Amino acid sequence: MQLRRGIVACATLMAFLTASIGGAKGEDGIKEGARNAGRAVGSATRDVWEGAKKTGKEIGHGATKAAKAVGGAAKEGAHELKRAFKGEK
Repeated sequence: MQLRRGIVACATLMAFLTASIGGAKGEDGIKEGARNAGRAVGSATRDVWEGAKKTGKEIGHGATKAAKAVGGAAKEGAHELKRAFKGEK
């Protein structure tokens, strides 16, 4: 969800900056507008990337916890099965 919001923000920013570049007068105005647009897009992209990276890390940590829980349950199940075959309680 956060990634989608960042992408929408980038698209909105690009539309706004494209409109402002078109209104610039002279070659220097266009160059400066393009430079500002590039900086803004780079900054927005960096923010989106940081959000995606954070989300990925959270997913990874959750998967690790789940895998440890499943592994522990499987180990306990194996011990119970072994005890059952040996006739222990």
